[in-house]
This record gives sequence, structure tokens and C-alpha cells, in this order.
Amino acid sequence: MINYKSWLIDDLRSLERLRFSIGQMESELETLEAEYAAIQATDYDKIPGGSGENTQEDRLLTAIARKDALQANLKATRLRVEDLDRLLAAMPDDERRTLELMFISREKYAAGRLCEELNIEMASVYRLKDRALRHLAQLRHGAGVLP
Repeated sequence: MINYKSWLIDDLRSLERLRFSIGQMESELETLEAEYAAIQATDYDKIPGGSGENTQEDRLLTAIARKDALQANLKATRLRVEDLDRLLAAMPDDERRTLELMFISREKYAAGRLCEELNIEMASVYRLKDRALRHLAQLRHGAGVLP
């Protein structure tokens, strides 16, 4: 049996890490661009022990391959983050807030904080969490309306 809840929870827990990694990948792409420009600007024939065109071509091809792989990973990560953000934005405020506190920011005592914020009992917080996960799954997978 597929456990959609654990998959969604894993995705929600990884959201902040994915957002951070987008910035890291963008920074690395800038570094690769500078490295690429430096390789193109270097005359390897004038470097003692340099082997001319092959070294420069090999370094250029390596830089290009690294850049292509990083750009593909960046695009996939952005799409994943945008997908989760879009789904969360479509949810009612109480459900979104529950998922944010319990899984995305992983705040200590999230359930207690939700009790205070929403003025509900602890058992209601956990029912709200289950409802929010079900709703998120329905939005993501296009499932019919479930009770």
C-alpha cells in the first residue's frame, strides 16, 4: 500500500532545504561562468608545461558539462519548490499554517502553538493535520473529494 502521507511529509520537510539549495546552485553557476571565461581567456600555449588546445578544450568541455548538469538540477529544483508553493497557496489558511508549523519549519511544540493560534483542542489539531495532508494529496494528484 502506498503511504501518501509519508511522501507528502518528506516533500514538505525538504522544502526549506530545496529553497536554500536554489541559492547555492545559482551561486555555483556564477562561479562556473567566471571559470568558463577564465579558461577562454587563458593562452595555454604560453603556460610552461601546458599542452595547448587539448587542455583548453578539455577544460572548456568539462566546464560546459558541469554547467549543463547544474542548470538541469536547478530547473528541476525550482519546479519542485514552485509546485509545493502553488499547492500550499491553494489551501485554506488553517491547513496551510498547520503544515508549515508541523513539517516545513518544524517548530518545537507546533501542536501546542496551533491550539493557541486557532483556539482548538489538541485532538482537533491532529485531525486538522490529517485533513490538511489529505487535501494536499487531493490537490497534487487530482483525487476526487474524500471525506
